[in-house]
Amino acid sequence: MVVLNSLNAKDLLPFKTSVALGSFDSIHKGHIKVIKSAIEYAKKNNLVSLVQLFDTSFFAEPVNTLEKRIKIIEELGADFAVVENFDEAFSKISYRDFVCDRLKIAYNAEIVFAGANYRFGHLAKGDSDLLVSECKNFGIKAKIIDCIELDGIVSSTKIRDCLKNGMVENAERYMLRPFSLEGKVIHGNEIGRRIGFPTANITIPKNILLPKDGVYLTRVILPEGIFFGITNIGGKPTINETDRCIETYISDFCGDLYDKTIEIEFLKRIRDIKKFDSLDSLKAQLEDDKKYLN
Repeated sequence: MVVLNSLNAKDLLPFKTSVALGSFDSIHKGHIKVIKSAIEYAKKNNLVSLVQLFDTSFFAEPVNTLEKRIKIIEELGADFAVVENFDEAFSKISYRDFVCDRLKIAYNAEIVFAGANYRFGHLAKGDSDLLVSECKNFGIKAKIIDCIELDGIVSSTKIRDCLKNGMVENAERYMLRPFSLEGKVIHGNEIGRRIGFPTANITIPKNILLPKDGVYLTRVILPEGIFFGITNIGGKPTINETDRCIETYISDFCGDLYDKTIEIEFLKRIRDIKKFDSLDSLKAQLEDDKKYLN
């Protein structure tokens, strides 16, 4: 997949395109339906598929980094992704100019796909009905995809609420994959190592929504393979540390991970973080947590 900026897209897109439009923050079931519809249409009609993305400044609480969204979209089979920088100039583009300047000229669109709740243009004045009518004025087809319903309409807002409440299993149902974080392994205080539970501490991704503080069953994707783990998000009250951290005990793994980038998939919230009277009490709790690894 080729990743472009909208400023050079018109010079690098020699073919007509089938375009997927949306925020594509969490890339949930509804987003996937829109993206796959654009890809399938492109394959059947000798077009190239294109997905429009925004940088993370577009989102108040991003669920995924831009890099993660690009990776997922590539796995879905798109030919191109165009990343829009959501700066002041872009935010002031009217919905009519968006269709002309972006869809017609920059993206060379023959057809566009969007969800029924799609909004676009300055102050989000454009909706799915206006998308259809404005595209028609420029000879562009527009296909509106019905929203997916699962306990109500699936949305990034619903997924954010799930993560804020530690409901990672529900978030996975809506996204068709576990919520995950990537980070470089850094040195910690090695308290876990001292009590027989060495942990991999990762850098906290900037400007990304984190799940509710707590202890989670996770799946850890390493260069050496995939392992299960127990991940703590939050402070370390037993040793009076309040700074938020992400540390993972990785089951059945022995090796040096420092400075390596790992991915942690969140499968289930086990419990709240607790303050223990001693490191021995903490160790006993961690031994009990290991039952979730079986």
